[in-house]
This record gives sequence, structure tokens and C-alpha cells, in this order.
Amino acid sequence: MTVTSDSAVRGPGRAGRTGILAMWSANGISTLGGQTSNVAIPWFILETTGSAARTGLVATAITLGGVLAAVFSGPVIDRLGFKRSSVLTDTGAAVVVAAIPLLHAAGVLQFWQILVLGFLIAAMQAPGDTARYAIVPGLARRAAMTVERANAVDRAVNRGAMLVGPIAGGLLVAVMGPADVLYVQAAAFVLSALLVAALVRPGSHEEGAAAAVQAGRHYWSELFVGLRFVLRNGLLVSIVLVVAVANALDGSLVTVVLPVYARDVWGSPTSLGALTSAIGAGSLLGAALFGAIGHRLPRRLTVLLGGAGGALLLYGGLALTPPLGLMVVLVLLGGVVAGPIVPLLFTVVQTVTPTELYGRVFGALQSLSSAAAPFVIAIVGFVVEGAGLVPTIVGLGVLYLAVTLGMLLNPALRRLDDDRAAPPPERTGARPASDRTGAGR
Repeated sequence: MTVTSDSAVRGPGRAGRTGILAMWSANGISTLGGQTSNVAIPWFILETTGSAARTGLVATAITLGGVLAAVFSGPVIDRLGFKRSSVLTDTGAAVVVAAIPLLHAAGVLQFWQILVLGFLIAAMQAPGDTARYAIVPGLARRAAMTVERANAVDRAVNRGAMLVGPIAGGLLVAVMGPADVLYVQAAAFVLSALLVAALVRPGSHEEGAAAAVQAGRHYWSELFVGLRFVLRNGLLVSIVLVVAVANALDGSLVTVVLPVYARDVWGSPTSLGALTSAIGAGSLLGAALFGAIGHRLPRRLTVLLGGAGGALLLYGGLALTPPLGLMVVLVLLGGVVAGPIVPLLFTVVQTVTPTELYGRVFGALQSLSSAAAPFVIAIVGFVVEGAGLVPTIVGLGVLYLAVTLGMLLNPALRRLDDDRAAPPPERTGARPASDRTGAGR
């Protein structure tokens, strides 16, 4: 199919610009709606049940839904098409989100239903995000825009929504109550679906080509090539283990500990929104700092200091129960200190991974590094109820420090600073990727 005409390359038409603008807007609105639920749903559970354990179980269901959907939805998205996937998942998410306050208002909402609905919300959001991300390159070409610029704007919109969403969610919960805020979230998903359906033209994102390519592949064999590559590389396995623990602890903090903390210490949903946004803002600043000077920093030392410093500022600050303003500053600084870790590790992974295996290896890393989070989140909810809030925070902080400092004893992680200037391995011959990884199909 023709991706773009010569006239579109020389000067994009209005339709080309409309498509990319609509997609950026839809992505920001959908992300904003999702971020408000990070405040509204935990607060709704705490308000209706008063149970930290049940809050943790709902967070577990949501996390598990996102993890499983992110891992297994790729072939479905490719076959269904990116635009159609985005519209259908946003529409489905809107229906599921609205079902929670509707069932609650009818007096028939049961806890098990919240678990199922929370799982489905995340299971809709993850493939929707992936589909919108996949649409961007084709829309950029239609608008005669570089893919790099289009992706930069798309990620900036996403990050901005992630920063604003928790604050807006906290304010809306304080004004409207958590149940009514879920209607706002559902409306955001509907608006996102309408923007894509009405303004993104079929064919502009080459989804038909993606579906045709995917139709000739075996999903499971492709998935296991990535898994085998990761599991046979000591450095990647070590990175996965460290990141898996960090994801589980941070997920427990954001979805269970902070909502209970905001309720018990400050008694305000706006404090939860402020803290969550401060974490995001700090992480964004830390990542930007890494982008400016990261190439000059020793990688292993940066990860060690970032992990230990971030844990001390965040978990140590919460354990002291300071005033909200001071805690926001500590959380922001903790995010700045720890912010370089993720882009640094991404750089390392890109360095040791052949370019033709990026998708499969990154998918394997995502699934492995997120696998423990749902179970740890559930456990932490019960620990908060049994041991108390502050002891739980101290325990999480000590565990975070132990895992970070334990990197000193892991010989594989000494390779973080190896081959810093080496480009990613490239395919140089006609051998298939399975030959290079030792994984036959």
C-alpha cells in the first residue's frame, strides 16, 4: 500500500496533521483517565471496606491484568489492526470502569466483582496503549513528520498526563467522591475512542501490513526466542532480578502503602495525588539528567547510588511521617536520584541485544521483571494490616537497600560498565535469529 504521497511529503495536508494530533490527544486523554484511577480506585476501596489487605488485592488484580495483557496481546493487536484495537479497548475500558460505580449505586457490588473489573480495566488499557504507540510512525509519515519527533511528542504527552493525572484525581476525589470520579475516567476513555474513530483514517498507520506479516508467524516460537536469549545471558538475568524486586516494592508502595498513608496520616486524597505526581516528576527529571550527562557516569555506581539514595529518601522519609510539604520534596528528590536507573538499564540491554531481537527480548524482559509484582502487592496489603503502616514501610525500605547493595556481590553486574562504546550487535549475514541465540523454532 502507498504510505504517503509525494505532495504529503513536501507539505502535509490537513488530514495528515489531524491524524497525528488526534492520536496524541487520544493517548494523553486515555493516560489521564487511567492515572485518575490510581487515586480513585484505592480510595474507593479504603472508603467502602476500610481494609488495606483488600486494597492490596485489588491492586494485585489490576497489576496482573496489565502484565498478562501486555505479554499476550501482541498477536491480537496485529491481526485486529492498531486503530480498531485502540477504539475497542478504550470503549471496553469505559464500560468496565463505569460498571463499578453503577453496581455500587445499585447496592449489588461485591468485592469479587471489583477484583474482576479491576483486572479487566488493566487488561484493556495495556493493549490500547500498545496499539496507539504502534500507530504513531505511520501517522508521522502521513503528516510528513520524522518518526523521532512524533514519538518524542507522544511520550511527552504521555508523561505530562502521568504527572497531572494523580493530582487531578486527588482533587476530584476530594470534591466529587471516588465513585463519581470513576465516571469521569470512563468519559475520558470514551473521548479517546471517539477521537481515534473519527479522526484517524484507516490505512494511515500501515496496520494492514502489520497484520499480514504477523499472520505468517508462530507467536509462541517468537516469544520463546526472546526468553531463551535473556535466560542465557548472566547480565540480563541479573538485571531482571533486580528490576523485578524494585518493581514489586515500588508497585506495593504506590498502590497500597501510599493510599493507606494518605488516609491515616493526612486524611486527604489530594495528598495521595501530590505524592504520586512528585514521584513521577522526580523520575522525569532524573531521566532528563541522565540524558544530559549519563554517558559520562559509571553505570554500576550510578545504579547503586540511585537505588540506595532513592530508597533512603522515599522510604526513610515516609517512616518519619513528616509534614506533607516536606514529604513531597523528599519524594521528588528520591525520584531525581533514582530516575537515571531505568534509562541506564535500557541502554545496557540495547548494547547487549542484537537489533533484530529487540522486540522479543524487550517483551521477555517486561514479562519477567513484572512477574513478582502482583503477588508482592497482595502480601504487602496483609502486612500493613497485621504489622502496621510504619513497620511495613521500614521493612520495604530495608529490603530495597539490601537488594541494591547486594549488587556489589553479583559478579555479573560488574559487566554494566563493559563495552560502553560498543554499538548494538547487528545481523551481518543471512543466518536467522534462532541460530544466533541457539533457539530453534
